[in-house]
Amino acid sequence: MPKKTLVLIDGHALAYRAYYALPQTLSTSKGEPTNAVFGFTSMLLNVLRDEKPDYIAVAFDVGKTFRHEKYKEYKAHRLKMPDDMRTQMARIREILQAMGIPIIEVEGYEADDVLGTLAQKAEKEGLEVLIVTGDTDAFQLIDEHTRVLTSRRTFSDTVVYDQQGIEKRYGLKPHQLIDYKALVGDASDNIPGVRGIGEKTAVKLLQRYGSLEGIYAHLDEIESSRFRNALEKGRESAFLSKLLATIVTDAPLELDLEACRAAEFDRDKVVKLFRELEFRTLLNRLPFETKPEREPPSSPRQLAMFEVAKEEKPLPTTYQVVADEEALEKLVARLSKAVAVTLDVETTSTDAMVADLVGIALTDREGLGYYIPVGHRAVISDQLSVTGGQLPLDYVLEKLRPVLEDESVAKYAHNSKYDLTVLARHGVQLEGLCFDTMIAEWLADPASRNLGLKNLAWARLGVEMKPITDLIGTGKGQLTMDQVPITQVAPYACADVDMTHRLVKVLERELKDKELWSLFTEVEMPLVPVLADMEMRGIKLDVEYLGEMSRQLHQQLSALEREIQDMVGYAFNVNSTQQLSDALFIKLGLSAQGVPKTKSGRYSTAASVLEKLRGKHPVIDLILEYRELAKLKSTYVDALPLLVNKDTGRVHTSYNQTGTVTGRLSSSDPNLQNIPIRTEVGRQVRRAFVAEEGAVLLAADYSQVELRILAHISQDEGLLAAFKRGEDIHA
Repeated sequence: MPKKTLVLIDGHALAYRAYYALPQTLSTSKGEPTNAVFGFTSMLLNVLRDEKPDYIAVAFDVGKTFRHEKYKEYKAHRLKMPDDMRTQMARIREILQAMGIPIIEVEGYEADDVLGTLAQKAEKEGLEVLIVTGDTDAFQLIDEHTRVLTSRRTFSDTVVYDQQGIEKRYGLKPHQLIDYKALVGDASDNIPGVRGIGEKTAVKLLQRYGSLEGIYAHLDEIESSRFRNALEKGRESAFLSKLLATIVTDAPLELDLEACRAAEFDRDKVVKLFRELEFRTLLNRLPFETKPEREPPSSPRQLAMFEVAKEEKPLPTTYQVVADEEALEKLVARLSKAVAVTLDVETTSTDAMVADLVGIALTDREGLGYYIPVGHRAVISDQLSVTGGQLPLDYVLEKLRPVLEDESVAKYAHNSKYDLTVLARHGVQLEGLCFDTMIAEWLADPASRNLGLKNLAWARLGVEMKPITDLIGTGKGQLTMDQVPITQVAPYACADVDMTHRLVKVLERELKDKELWSLFTEVEMPLVPVLADMEMRGIKLDVEYLGEMSRQLHQQLSALEREIQDMVGYAFNVNSTQQLSDALFIKLGLSAQGVPKTKSGRYSTAASVLEKLRGKHPVIDLILEYRELAKLKSTYVDALPLLVNKDTGRVHTSYNQTGTVTGRLSSSDPNLQNIPIRTEVGRQVRRAFVAEEGAVLLAADYSQVELRILAHISQDEGLLAAFKRGEDIHA
């Protein structure tokens, strides 16, 4: 029978590691910093998922310890905890308390001492121990029953060390790491060590004599006078350092296993915290409960303690599949009398220009949803065939057309441009579009991370929705929506329109409060069909011209590659970063001072590194030119022809209304804004975009529009006069 496991977490070490490993710009929409909390919580959830411990506890430091009394300089140079981390430590404690995980602290002792003591006591109770920490101090505690999990280069890249792992990394046994630190010191803790004794020497001495005491007992046997003298002079420092480095395993505390039991917790309380911290990405990793009889909810779940009072019940939901003519007739009659209709299309692709309709979801009030399946398929002997229980697409569209094309019936949607485009391609011109919840959220908060409907419903309504990956999966085995059964898609699609309909009221109120309503209704919403028309129209591409350009670039790249190889002195793959690193820093002997190393152990050849090496050797300019041409060739010259729509013969980019915080449009799939214009090759790529015969392409742009606005707002006499004279301010 396998032994039970106790997980012990070094709270301070893990929080600090997360704070410095994750971007300090990570914060909530209200500006609360969350990088340390997010990293800590993410690691905690990973451990709960992967280790499934029987018991768990977290230790924190409490002020100064006995080590400070022994050595006043202990950790003296450590910076004061940053203010934005102090608030996060309080949040971490909140999360632990909500999850029912005990916090253990002992006055005068560090978290490591608490961990060491608990680990010793747990072993005596017959438990296996896993210590989770952000640094290597706990490695000395490793033995046949205790392992340590810590991060490598990146915070999310973790490794678990056992006795063999430590011996492989250091060439020492875990308990010898105390003596190792006594010799080499520890700059992070300001442990002095022995001046003149480095890492390699310390390892050799400990491999030979076993311990610090063994080294000093055989001091006269050390052949090198330099090391022998260093050890003689540093004897006092060595033993002080060993005292400081040794983790206490007999701190005054007891191990209460029952209090540490990894039991069920108040999930709603944790979710409430996650919602405040905007940790929706962690929500799906949160266990529902430890009891096996409690199953995760399969339908949308109204979370307690959010928009509604605690005693109020969630709004009931009624989701229906419309799969016969009578039901469709009743739905159309209902919607034709509605003040507003919310819609959402389910399709086979995220690209609106190639997507086939699978189903249409509609509603006219909160808590209600109708799903009309029109294109579901089932896999039978690897052959796709249309399933029963649904209506013909053309029939459905003809019945819905009067409602969808009626401008007097207001239409709501989330990311409405997609729905509008898909319907237009299927012959229905959506009219009356007046509210897009994605655009409304972006206008209310241009830096919002909740533009996706699932995030937005959780942030604004407190509703936890099923992610699409639960239906279609991920990776190579990912399905398209038409391969998912109607019974699974219907509640998902109905929830989409239901939540969108509920969000309208919330977002409308905020836009009006922020005096953004006229901008939303008069500029942003009327722009949606314009952008949809632009996307559907697309732009013509001279494919033959790009084909010839690709051939020419291939010849240029081959010539550059030969020239680079000749300059280095041997043939190698210029596109291989490892081979290029060897060529530059080993064969040519370029200085690697300040150049970072990659995971392979070789020096980096990133663009930023090569830019700093300009002028150090003629080959650098050739490599940069080679890379620029290769990028243009692969990103545009070769890629653009593959993006030509087979039905229209044109390229269809997406114009993103919510893609920037400044309000500008952005272009994606493909990005037509980033094609270089300052280089000749970039200008050649731009020439591939052509007009139809008898038409021309017109480029139009405001002249210094921001400066003109500035002149108007400031009424600066100099600016006003310059514009009146028609001058170019930049010049």
